[in-house]
Amino acid sequence: MTNIRITSSDALSTFFTQAKLVADVLKDAGAIDGAEVLTSTGSVINAERVARGEAELGFMASNWVPRAVKGADPFTAPTPVSIVTPLNAGPLFFVARADSPLSSVRELKGKPIAVGHTNSGMAQHAINIVKGLGWSGADIQFQHDSTFDGGSALIDGRVAAQLSAPIPSTHFTELCDRVAIKVLSFDAADIAALCKTHPYYSPALVPADCVPGMSKDVPALGVLNVIVAAAKADDAFVHAVVSAFIKGAARLEAANPLFRGLPAVLARAKTIGKAALAPGEAPLHPAAERAFREAGLLA
Repeated sequence: MTNIRITSSDALSTFFTQAKLVADVLKDAGAIDGAEVLTSTGSVINAERVARGEAELGFMASNWVPRAVKGADPFTAPTPVSIVTPLNAGPLFFVARADSPLSSVRELKGKPIAVGHTNSGMAQHAINIVKGLGWSGADIQFQHDSTFDGGSALIDGRVAAQLSAPIPSTHFTELCDRVAIKVLSFDAADIAALCKTHPYYSPALVPADCVPGMSKDVPALGVLNVIVAAAKADDAFVHAVVSAFIKGAARLEAANPLFRGLPAVLARAKTIGKAALAPGEAPLHPAAERAFREAGLLA
C-alpha cells in the first residue's frame, strides 16, 4: 500500500469531486494508504502528469487518450498512458439563461459559447460537436475560461451559452443559484451522428431532478470519462486499484449522482468487450484487463 496522487481538474469540477470519492473507496478497500487530489486544467495536463510520474492516477475524457498516446495535437509528443477503468458516463449539454430566446443547440451557430480551458476535455468536446454539426470559421465563437468564469460570462450576457460537464457539480449548482437557466435541446439525428463518428460518445439524458425548473429529462450527448495510469505503471498497483474500484462501484453510485449507472457502465464490457472500457483505440492497461476478467465483467 502507498500514498498516491490523483490529478483531477479545478476545485469546482466534477473530476475533483469524483476523485475525492474514489480516493475514499480505494483507501477503505486497502488498495492505497491515502491520496492527495491535485487540481489542474483537465485531461491534457492530467495525462502529461501521469506519464511524467507526477501523479499515479489521472482523470480524463476518453477521447483524449488516443491523442495522448499518439502525441497528436494538443500533445507535443507521445504521452504513454493507459486506461485502468471507466469513471462514469455523463451528459454533455449546453445551457443558456432562462430568458434567452434560444431553445436548441443548432441556434448557437455563430454565437459566443463558453467551453472551458483551451486544452480541457470540455473544449475538445465542443470542437467535436460543432464540427459534427458542420460548422466552421466564423460559425465557431468559443470563449476559453474556467467553468466558474464561463458561468459568469453567461450571467453577464458575454456568451450566449455554456457547455456543461456532467452533473451534479459544485459549479452547476452555483450557476443555478446565481441565474435561472435552461438546457438547449439536441436534435436526435445530431446525437446519433456524433455517436457514430466518435466511439466514446453515447446517447444520454440530462436528469430533470438535477436542473431547477426542468420538468422532464432532456436528451444529450454522453461521454465516457476514464481513469488512467502510466503505461508502465506497476501491475500489482493497477490490479489492486481496479479491483477495489469495481467492488466499490455500487457505493460510488449511492454516494453521488455523478456515478449514476456506474455498475451498468462497467458491465457493458460483458457484451461489447474491451471497447466498452477503452474506446477509440485507447490502450487498456493489462493489469486492469485482468481485474475486469477476474470480476466476470470481461469475457
